[in-house]
Amino acid sequence: MKRLLTAAMIAALLAYGLPLLTLGMSGEKDKQTEEEAEQGQEAQAVQSDQATPVSAQSYDEKTQVTVLVHGQVETMPLSQYLRGVVAAEMPASFPPEALKAQAVAARTYTLYKLQAYQQGVDIPESHMGAQLCDDFSHCKAYVDLDQVEQSLWGEDAAEYRAAIDSAVGDTDGMAVTYQGEPIAAVFHAASSGQTEDALDVWGASHPYLTSVESPGEQDCPKYQGQVSIAPSQFAEIFLEAHPEADFSQPADTWFRDSNRSQSGGVINVSVGGVRVSGAEVRSLLGLNSTNFTLQASEEALVFSTLGYGHGVGLSQYGARALALEGKSFSDILKWYYQGTEIAIKG
Repeated sequence: MKRLLTAAMIAALLAYGLPLLTLGMSGEKDKQTEEEAEQGQEAQAVQSDQATPVSAQSYDEKTQVTVLVHGQVETMPLSQYLRGVVAAEMPASFPPEALKAQAVAARTYTLYKLQAYQQGVDIPESHMGAQLCDDFSHCKAYVDLDQVEQSLWGEDAAEYRAAIDSAVGDTDGMAVTYQGEPIAAVFHAASSGQTEDALDVWGASHPYLTSVESPGEQDCPKYQGQVSIAPSQFAEIFLEAHPEADFSQPADTWFRDSNRSQSGGVINVSVGGVRVSGAEVRSLLGLNSTNFTLQASEEALVFSTLGYGHGVGLSQYGARALALEGKSFSDILKWYYQGTEIAIKG
């Protein structure tokens, strides 16, 4: 998951953020006692982090979105889209609180994009007019659970489908906000043990996307990775992007003067005399992360990585570890998105 969001995209979407959401929690009007009504009013004002909204018509069900799925534009309830995203982005075997955190992060990122469109950000031409798509490179991965749950989960399909449904339903309408606005709730599979600051990865600083310690990352199957490439092949790839680079010297001199974040990720590095970002090196070579080391010889350039994904925001394996420790989904979200609140969209 594991997705690169360009600095330009983040800056543009933040610049076009919508006004404050109208937040609240509705109850069962016919059955509320006086005490329950008072609690409902208090929840509307204070924004309870843990309460599950109960409504005759849930927010996620009544909110419609358009999604480009396999080249076709489909209109569906937000709840259906979120179930497909959570199933595609996080293992359904993860603890319930981790799945809830993923559901809220996915909902928040979706609201963030939708509001940006309303403020004038253009919908990508590749979307064919749809607000969202199933391409993880610039939206989120998405699967149609009604069609693929058996192939995804086999004999565990009923159990895992129920877990996904609960994660989305129990957090209906909930979003992560900063100063009243939905945030760019980016996420990734696993950090190196400490998440990255957005400034170090994308060159844009956001107060809620800072570096924090993240447990349990070693449990990710792709926590450690390695890519080996012949120097001649690397030079060919790099020169396509930077024809001014000089690779006339021995291969073990090509990479110089790297700057690293406090998390260990490469912020930038000189390659063949051209200074580039660690994110660009990762993209060019398909590395698992920007936290890489290099062993260079005339035979091969061997890149070893820690973590899987861009490293910014919520770590999915970190969320799993925190949930196993007994943390709630709101605890998890507030840890990875510093200074935020969990609000309920009414």
